[in-house]
Amino acid sequence: MARHVVLGAGPVGSAIATNLLERGEDVTVVTRSGGGPEGTTRVRTDVADATALSAVAEGAQVIYNALNPADYNAWPTTWPPLAASILTAAERSGAVVAVVDNLYPFGPVDVPMSAALPDRPSSVKGAIRMRMWQDLLAAVESGRISGAVAVRGSDYVGAGPSLVSLLVYARAAQGKRAFVPADLDAPHTWTNPGDAGRLLVEAALDPQFHGRYWLVPSAPAVSVRVLAERAGTIAGWPPVRLSHLPRLAVQGAGVFSSMAKATLEMAYQFHRPFLVDASETAERFGGGFTPLDESLVQNLTDAGFLGQPARASS
Repeated sequence: MARHVVLGAGPVGSAIATNLLERGEDVTVVTRSGGGPEGTTRVRTDVADATALSAVAEGAQVIYNALNPADYNAWPTTWPPLAASILTAAERSGAVVAVVDNLYPFGPVDVPMSAALPDRPSSVKGAIRMRMWQDLLAAVESGRISGAVAVRGSDYVGAGPSLVSLLVYARAAQGKRAFVPADLDAPHTWTNPGDAGRLLVEAALDPQFHGRYWLVPSAPAVSVRVLAERAGTIAGWPPVRLSHLPRLAVQGAGVFSSMAKATLEMAYQFHRPFLVDASETAERFGGGFTPLDESLVQNLTDAGFLGQPARASS
């Protein structure tokens, strides 16, 4: 039984911890609140505190970075100390660092995203994520840490919040029109967070997969409109009605909402086809993914529109 330390207990962090428990591993989950799945050792601490994190990570085989700083605007100040602390803890413990990454480093592209594409972020957030990954690879190259691996998934639909759960469900359930800042008919890849967690565990446990990131196999791409309509059918709502929310309206909202302001630089992801080519991952790991309707059932349930919501600790 190896020891694993999971940082964060959101949808992906919880999926990582649960998968490791099912494998019979010793799992410690680190959060600010002390939350985490049943069966794990739960530790309440500040991950940015390198001394505290190093103490928790002592003897760990893998440290999983499944953190997601809550203040989207504050990434330039919140991520660097977190990343530095994780590197220090990995160096002191000898652990591999396994990262839940995203697609921001690619920047806007006109083809499906694959590992063959270079990282060319157009956003501050994308540049931060790219630098974090580059720093990990440099630490491996210099011998500072023993290994690193990452998975990159698209926008999540499953346990936890999603674009449609945040912007569509409440209004659609009442038969009202929902307004979404997106090209409603552009094809978009949607990733189940559980699939991301399972893939990261499998990649972390086998050194042959280290030293790179892997794109998460996901259901065939559908547009925001199709996604919302399928959710409405599953939930039994009236026909879902959507309208495009113009960029100017989002910019205006940014005067009053820091979250709206922070999302503007990532808006390109929803105004063009946004597709993931995970065929290489499928060849190496198998192409299994959660069917989209099953992901929507999870998402609707978590949001409280089907059965009882199953909230993940964070």
